Amino acid sequence: MNLSDHGCIRSDQADPHACKHLMPQWLVSVRDEQEFATAAKFRVDFIDLKEPRHGSLGPVEPEFWHDAVRLMESRSSGSWQTKLSAALGEREQAVRIAAALPGQFSFAKAGPGGCQTPAAIRGLWRDVAGKLHDDIELVAVAYADATSARCLEPETVLWEADRAGLRRCLLDTFTKDGRSSLQHLGHQRLREFCQVAKRLGIWWALAGSITRHDVDVLKQSEIRPDCWAVRGDVCDRDRTGRLCEQRMQAWSERMTGGRSCC
Repeated sequence: MNLSDHGCIRSDQADPHACKHLMPQWLVSVRDEQEFATAAKFRVDFIDLKEPRHGSLGPVEPEFWHDAVRLMESRSSGSWQTKLSAALGEREQAVRIAAALPGQFSFAKAGPGGCQTPAAIRGLWRDVAGKLHDDIELVAVAYADATSARCLEPETVLWEADRAGLRRCLLDTFTKDGRSSLQHLGHQRLREFCQVAKRLGIWWALAGSITRHDVDVLKQSEIRPDCWAVRGDVCDRDRTGRLCEQRMQAWSERMTGGRSCC
């Protein structure tokens, strides 16, 4: 099964590596208009909408999806083009709300919790992709703590994503207890995941309690995701706190040399 047959992948998205970046991209998750405005001050490649109090991929209220489109369009001038991403929740919830996501979004993510077989995760992707607007690309999600999520191991998700025609994958943690993806998988396994993704030509983002210190450590281990996805490390407390401009600036300096958007 190739999900491009179900409106998941556009022809211009077939090769996410076609346009090489000098630096890794970065994604910041926001929950409301105030946090959106904070993230928009910095050169964030992806602004991801999710409610951190509702789990790893908790969706925001659909009204904010439309507000985010309006805010994005009002800031569309200039050379830096941020793309919108949305978390849709796990399985049944993702299928239920996917059709309501505005077509101006570039990406959507559905959690694989409970998908313990390849057939189950392919069914999830098929059902969600079938409801998304044709211009929205579905991103596969793998959980570093797969046992807690009762889902397939991250490497298996990569292989199944490739077979299904999905060209992007987010590696995250399901249980938000402070343990990072690195702590769950270790350097060697994370390096192997990176190698498999590169071999398959799958663009991947690393999330799951990632800190700026982790970026340095992983780079030294030759673990280089295409994108760093952050929430807790740019908040004033933990991931359920508020976005902090000082912490955002520190990440911006790490990612883009500290140049702000506009």
